Amino acid sequence: MASETCDIVIVGGGTSGLVLANRLSEDPDLQVMVLESGEDRAADPSTLTPGAWPMLTSSPANWTFQTVPQQNMERKITVPQGKALGGSSAINSFLFTSTSRSHVEAWKSLGNEGWDYATYEDALKKSFTLHKPLDMTEGTGPVQLTLAAPEGLWEKAWIDGLQSVGFPTTNPLYGRLGGPNIAPESIDPKTMQRSYAANAYLDPVRNRSNLSIQTGATVTKVLLEKSPSGGEAVAKGVQFLSNTGELQTIAARKEVIIAAGVINSPRILERSGIGGAGLLQRLEIDVIIDNPYVGENLQNHLFTGLVFEVRDEVDTIDAFFRQEPDAVAAAMHNYGTQGTGPMSTSNMVTMAQLPLPDFHSEDGHKELNLLLDTDPAAPDSSFTTMAFSVTHKAFVRKVLTDPSEAVGNYVFGPAYAPFDAPSPTYRAPGKFVSVAVELSHPLSRGTVHTTSPKPEHASTNEGVDIDCRYLSHPLDLEVLARQLRFTEDIITKAEPIMQHLKPYTKRFTDLDYTKDYVRRTVDGAYHYTGTCSMMPLAMGGVVDSRLRVYGCSNLRVCDASVIPIEPTAQPQAVVYAVAEMGASFIKEDIK
Repeated sequence: MASETCDIVIVGGGTSGLVLANRLSEDPDLQVMVLESGEDRAADPSTLTPGAWPMLTSSPANWTFQTVPQQNMERKITVPQGKALGGSSAINSFLFTSTSRSHVEAWKSLGNEGWDYATYEDALKKSFTLHKPLDMTEGTGPVQLTLAAPEGLWEKAWIDGLQSVGFPTTNPLYGRLGGPNIAPESIDPKTMQRSYAANAYLDPVRNRSNLSIQTGATVTKVLLEKSPSGGEAVAKGVQFLSNTGELQTIAARKEVIIAAGVINSPRILERSGIGGAGLLQRLEIDVIIDNPYVGENLQNHLFTGLVFEVRDEVDTIDAFFRQEPDAVAAAMHNYGTQGTGPMSTSNMVTMAQLPLPDFHSEDGHKELNLLLDTDPAAPDSSFTTMAFSVTHKAFVRKVLTDPSEAVGNYVFGPAYAPFDAPSPTYRAPGKFVSVAVELSHPLSRGTVHTTSPKPEHASTNEGVDIDCRYLSHPLDLEVLARQLRFTEDIITKAEPIMQHLKPYTKRFTDLDYTKDYVRRTVDGAYHYTGTCSMMPLAMGGVVDSRLRVYGCSNLRVCDASVIPIEPTAQPQAVVYAVAEMGASFIKEDIK
């Protein structure tokens, strides 16, 4: 079993891990090692070409986890997680949207000092350079963002249409949401290729002599030493499985930082002896720190959607999505020669974050209270504390009743989306526009737990139990059904949109019918958070406000798993901000 030593070991070279690698190796006196289970895909055209990103869902760069069968959906759900340098920033779509001010302040209100919105926003701004229309730029951060002008027919129709029914445009990057917008994409306008953690944060510093990157290296556990006096444990290093199948160790002089993602971070903690004592004992894992909250509080956005048929004379990109040879050839030519067309974008930038009027009136408040009272303040899973359950529910109630807060995230695109289709790959003949309708504030909370201590399972999607418990809280189904009904209502009232559509008959006037549609068509977004939540231990926390694991003096978690309440929309930007804040904490604490 070979061994070496460094100052800081970063477990996972994903979105957060590479931010930490860049920022911590700024100090030439710190020896930093990153261990990544996946490979470097920086030269892979599918990774870099924006329009090719759907191909990555079945590539080796994806862990492709599966949930257990979901009781309220009667099927399993695929859980993508990036398995490559850059992590999920290497495989997911490109939308770069922040969360609301009220969300970040809610994290702080749980007891997380230092997480005020101003500090969060400063960290977010460190991460990006925004390239706006007319060659204007904002910021000097590593991730390059492209913001398109709303110049196309459908972009204009969406913006003008929502404005016509009372929703002015908003900026998706800065805290106050509630209207339509064109979302920035993590695409470098100079190359028209994906800008992600590997080429934005890592490539500029790969040659630092104090930074080492090892791919094909899967950490099986953190090596922990119990205190003989009953004090805090100490992380002495990590054990990992090399790409040759050999078990090796690396010693850490200062800190071990787990940045392995929402599924693998709690799995590694449990395999290391940090988790619920009952679970660990059943798996014959030595209990180092008994914390039953590890792997709890899994949250994710749910989505479904609507499809509208378009007038024959109006253009869409359906032919490209159906992979018709002429359309694909034209798209490849336009991308290769001009950097334009459907290969140059995720094709999902036209969106909105909107309130839901159903609960804004006095009668609406009463109705919401009745809905919440159908599920009293009881915890939603066995290790969710009453304190967090009550606080989470109060936050969601506040958002739902505030006309200035976004309740749902809506993504609009000029093509057919298979929300209610024979298979996920089905593409209907004809021309369409689609609206994905996403539940921004789920109250259903799930779990992630290891089921095997075997080292060989650590590098696979086996040996872990994922139960998202989708729709387990009745309010989630109620709100998402109402969002769907609300979407249909505003679209059919928005003349700038309707003028391009064929005659449409409303389907979702009956709420019970709409709920049945939601149950049948709903799916999980790729927006997982919460399994190593940042909050007080007594409330259900795994890490404190400086991301230190409770009970261990020099072990942290820094990735999406620490986010205690799901962000409003796509979490890519939020994860970069969390990693920037984490890097600042670590640099301050190890001086």
